[in-house]
Amino acid sequence: MAKDWRQTTLGEVVRLQRGHDLPEQERREGTIPIMGSFGRTGWHDEAKAKGPGVTIGRSRASIGVVSYVEKDYWPLNTSLYVTDFLGNNPRFCFYWLHHLNLARYNSGSAQPSLNRNYIYGMSVSVPEPDEQHTIAHILGTLDDKIELNRRMNETLEEIAQTIFKSWFVNFDPVRAKASGEPTNSICHRLGPTSDLLALFPDSFKESDLGKIPSGWQVGTLSDLVRFLSGYAFKSRD
Repeated sequence: MAKDWRQTTLGEVVRLQRGHDLPEQERREGTIPIMGSFGRTGWHDEAKAKGPGVTIGRSRASIGVVSYVEKDYWPLNTSLYVTDFLGNNPRFCFYWLHHLNLARYNSGSAQPSLNRNYIYGMSVSVPEPDEQHTIAHILGTLDDKIELNRRMNETLEEIAQTIFKSWFVNFDPVRAKASGEPTNSICHRLGPTSDLLALFPDSFKESDLGKIPSGWQVGTLSDLVRFLSGYAFKSRD
């Protein structure tokens, strides 16, 4: 931590409260994020807390897991949530709480559990609000870029799956060629280049599985690849 950060206690930086019960049968379709012990777990039509918000998993494997949400939300009772940032930057508090590794602060019960009163008194260091804002902006910009890339990858994966199903499950290019549709039209509608479209046959044949593209054959996975079991790793130490 920077030497000019002020020394205080966690309870003087954020105020925490246990979340609210919301059984599956009482959840209604909506746009309000439901924040559980590991982050968002679903959606509801009612909020219990104002955003931006921070939640912390409070038991078992989720103890100390910190999540951030921009909008109003419903914090589940499997988590603690920040009810008051006491003038501190919410997004900074998210990164800061994550850095504290709160999983270490089990309240001592037989079941691993995070008790807000148990951690309120822990000694911590925090910067002033202006520096908090700068830190949150830098880290938040990086996180936003990572999230954007993740969503782009998901979109590309969905497009790839759609194309694969169209071309190799529904055989849309073969059907289009068999119907006499012009090449330019097929390429525009289904996406292949003219060179790629030329690789697809323009007719079907009967098989044990029904009609398949001419030139294709029915077989098993073992006709194409051979699988071997992996090897147990033995350390040299």
